[in-house]
Amino acid sequence: MTTTLERLATEPKHDPAVLLPNVWDDLLRTVRTACPCGNTASVRDGKLVTHEPASTWDHLSGQQRTIIRDACGNGYTCRYSGRTVTLAAALERDNVLTDAERRVRDTTRAQLEAGITDTAPEGCTLPKQLAALLALADANGWRTAQAWVPERDYETRERLDGEFTVNVRISRAGGWQYDLSYYVAPGVARRTRFGLCTTPDRRGQYDTPSLKAITAAIRANPVTEG
Repeated sequence: MTTTLERLATEPKHDPAVLLPNVWDDLLRTVRTACPCGNTASVRDGKLVTHEPASTWDHLSGQQRTIIRDACGNGYTCRYSGRTVTLAAALERDNVLTDAERRVRDTTRAQLEAGITDTAPEGCTLPKQLAALLALADANGWRTAQAWVPERDYETRERLDGEFTVNVRISRAGGWQYDLSYYVAPGVARRTRFGLCTTPDRRGQYDTPSLKAITAAIRANPVTEG
């Protein structure tokens, strides 16, 4: 008799007929896909990136999530990793979508066509100061995320070769969240005006401060286990 793990390990992971539910992250200006395993993952080149499930059990339904062991046998990887997220499937759902779902569909389509990625495109690198800040945040247990958005000509809407805006989020539990944005092109890297943040010592959102101030906040508030 075939076990559940054997079945999950051998079933096809790619299902080009299905467009998964998506959520729009308006601060990062990118689409996050809500995977059936309960976790969220980014979409790269129209496919779900590899990710682990949020939990091995779905506490709402009381059922085990569909997961398999990773290639090294260490921990688990969601079996939906690598699933294709297609635009065709979204278009076929037009007649059953609510207005809210249609807005998400249209946003998803635009972002997939725009080529947004969560890693630096070929030939691009993060500005040195920003890269150092993200490395510091990672080393201190903070969460980091980035979204690279291709720049387009204002009139023709054609993509500009090698020109991107990278939106970055640095956050940790307890009320810290910094969002900032940089324009990046060959030989050019400058911070834009875009960027809001929240911190425990102030109410509401306000303009993201300097990299120096963010660095000080990270050093003063490392994430410690336990």
